[in-house]
Amino acid sequence: MRKETIGTLSMKLNFERTQGVVIVTSCARVDSDNAGAFQRALCEILQEGDRALVVDFTPLNYIGSAGLRAILLTAKDLGQRAVGFGLCEIEPHVRKLFAIGVDEVVSIHKTRKEAVASFSD
Repeated sequence: MRKETIGTLSMKLNFERTQGVVIVTSCARVDSDNAGAFQRALCEILQEGDRALVVDFTPLNYIGSAGLRAILLTAKDLGQRAVGFGLCEIEPHVRKLFAIGVDEVVSIHKTRKEAVASFSD
């Protein structure tokens, strides 16, 4: 499992691959300033053979409506590509925002280990 970083002008995201699952560690804030770059990075990070993408929101302390939209658009894109998509490690104060329907479209897991296991063979 090798950790790598992808970056844009507005953020850097760390990621690693394990068991065919790409795990991306989120930035601390996903808002209207960086949501588009966040979404593009998530969709572009996948390589052939990757079965799923998991976003670890451990560092996240704020997500705005543009960030939630980026999550939903990523889910749509990955669904069309038959790639699993999940979120994990969401703080309770942020988790409440995902209860407005995002959790009906994207699988949300308590831990990174649980998320990866959900997409394993």
